[in-house]
Parts: sequence; C-alpha cells; structure tokens
Amino acid sequence: MDIEPMYIQLQQELLQSIQRREFEPGSRFPSERELSQKFGTSRVTIRKAIERLVQMGVLERRGTSGTYLPDLLFDRPISEHVAYSVSDVVKKAGHVPGSRLLFFERNVADKHIANMLSIAVGDPVLSIQRLRTVDGVPVCLEFSQIPARLVPGLSAADVIENKSLYVHIRNKYLFNLHSKSSRVSIHRATEEESDFLNIPWGTSVLKFVAISITSDGTPFEYLCSLNHPDYVSFSITNSGQALSGTTPMVTMMMNDEPL
Repeated sequence: MDIEPMYIQLQQELLQSIQRREFEPGSRFPSERELSQKFGTSRVTIRKAIERLVQMGVLERRGTSGTYLPDLLFDRPISEHVAYSVSDVVKKAGHVPGSRLLFFERNVADKHIANMLSIAVGDPVLSIQRLRTVDGVPVCLEFSQIPARLVPGLSAADVIENKSLYVHIRNKYLFNLHSKSSRVSIHRATEEESDFLNIPWGTSVLKFVAISITSDGTPFEYLCSLNHPDYVSFSITNSGQALSGTTPMVTMMMNDEPL
C-alpha cells in the first residue's frame, strides 16, 4: 500500500482546517515556523503543502507580508420574498460588480424547465448564461431561463449593456420580482465551469437554484448559479411578507439535486 508523502498529508489536514472555518476569510495564515512547530515537521515540508494550497486558490501570497486566506467578496442574501440583484448586493458591499455574457439564445422549454416556469413544453424561452465578477474576480457562473413572452424585444445587447438584469427588467418591463423558492447545494465543478471560475477541476462550489415570480405570481425566471466557495457566502433573510397564494421556500442541501 502506497503511503502519501508527508506534505500531501499535511496539505489535506490544513485544507480540512480551512474548510471547517477555523480561520477567518482574509486573515493571515500561520507562518511556516508556526506550523512547523505545531506539526513537528520541517519547514520545507510545510512550504510544499502551503504552495499546493496556493496553487489550488485556497490560499494566496501577498508579497512579503505572508500567506492569507482569500477575502470573502460578498454575502449573498436568500430571502423568503425578495429576489435580490447580485449587482446591487455587490455595490452595497463596497465592490465593483461586473458581468460577461457567455451566451444568449432563444430555445424551447423541455419538460423540466416547463415544470419550473409553469409553461408548456415547447414554449419559447430565453437562455442566458453570464459570468459575474466582483472587482474583476470571477465569482458566479449563472444560467437563467425566462419565458420569452414576458420580455418581448429583450436582446443580448440589453444584457451586455446592463450589469443588473433585474434593474433593466424593472425599468423596461415594469416587473418587480419576488422569490418563490430557493435551494443551496454542493456541486462539483466540471472542467469548463472550473475554467470560468478559475478553480481546480472538481472543486466543490455552492449551487444556488431559484425561481422568481412577478407581483401577480407569474413565474419569471429559473436561475441556476454556481458560486466560488472562497468568495461568496449565503445568508437567509426574512424581508417582508409572502405574497398571498404563494408558499416561499428556502432549502439547504448537502448534495446536488434539482429544485
């Protein structure tokens, strides 16, 4: 039976400590000397383990000041009622939101999408995928499905020109969006998803799936969002009362299941 090198074992142990939130986001990571004394091993071994964590994006070097955990760029609220704009949340956190349109297509609803949006199979939907950034750093990969009849004339140019799709929808189509249901689960990023988020292939990310509705209860958007585990957190808020006739739902899942 092969025995893993000591630095690999140490890397895994340090990674588990980070995942258990034993260190605060943005805080300075213990020095090689401190870790060497703690684990009773050489600084060379410690250095190899830390370097691998840096390559994974779990830790980051900051010049000569040492090694740090990446800063949590923003906290994403999940509400029983309000459909939050990522751009607005990022701005309120003191950062600069950005968005890169990956594709904008007119498709037809399959059985799953039709069920989520309460439309007929084959009804036209707009499929929009965007890479969301904070201060230029990729943080979310988002895929939206919207019934085409609700947004006549919406084009790729509209999405490119407006960092907040929700604000544009509100201004152009006069829709105020609300949350009907939300789910957060763990998803292992594919090779393509990892490339977009600049993380190692197979990294566990936070998958946020939600359905938003208009004020009269019409399903408006089916959203699937993959969120960088080092830069985005989620918090559950209770803002306002639920719409009459709707049953808002917020669910936390450990595995990756469809909404």
